[in-house]
Amino acid sequence: MPHHLAEVCTELVRKGADFPTIWTTLLKGHSLVNGIPESRLEGNRPMLVVRLITGELLVFDGERRKFSVK
Repeated sequence: MPHHLAEVCTELVRKGADFPTIWTTLLKGHSLVNGIPESRLEGNRPMLVVRLITGELLVFDGERRKFSVK
């Protein structure tokens, strides 16, 4: 299920939504989400990370315009 959430979020980005909009309209109240977004660096790339109740992380890469689960 987390991977499906990442796919839905990525599709929203590709349709023009930004992270704050996706956070407010989908993620903030989603049953899988367990916390607020955090900023992180992977190498020299900034990422936004949201903890999930599964113990996984939903990661947004703004440069690639893609969400993934790690």
